[in-house]
Amino acid sequence: MEDGKNIQMSFIGNIAAAQTAKRIGAYNAKVTRMERDFLAAKAEVNKKFYANVTLPLLKKNQAKAESNLLVNILRSGVEYRAGTTPYEVMLENNVNQAFNLVIADYNSEMDYNDQLNQSLMLEAKAAGQEYSGRMTARSQYFAAAGSLLSDAKTFGMLPT
Repeated sequence: MEDGKNIQMSFIGNIAAAQTAKRIGAYNAKVTRMERDFLAAKAEVNKKFYANVTLPLLKKNQAKAESNLLVNILRSGVEYRAGTTPYEVMLENNVNQAFNLVIADYNSEMDYNDQLNQSLMLEAKAAGQEYSGRMTARSQYFAAAGSLLSDAKTFGMLPT
């Protein structure tokens, strides 16, 4: 009857492995989805922080720099009117500041999109982990059935 115990142990081991594989796949998917949710929330926080803190601060600093430049030009005593070098310096400064705002907006949007894309990739990874767990479980169920059938045939429980 020792062989009968081995039959049961193999079968039970395969069933236990199947259940474990499912649980591990589900757990890994849950952890990955938590990471996905964190990354998506972080993207939203970063977007709001940029809009409410970083961008206004950048504009404030640019306005201050522009005022300082104008004051320095006027203090120098040079003529400030269209067509003069001081005017062109000020115009160039304004163009550079506008360009910097565009770059900051672009970088913020790219960071946001990158974090959202990463969160989508994590969702795909989670789905793959669940699928892997289910497929491993399925193979263990087949192994359990094969073990039972093989052993049943060995002990003459099935017609030959």
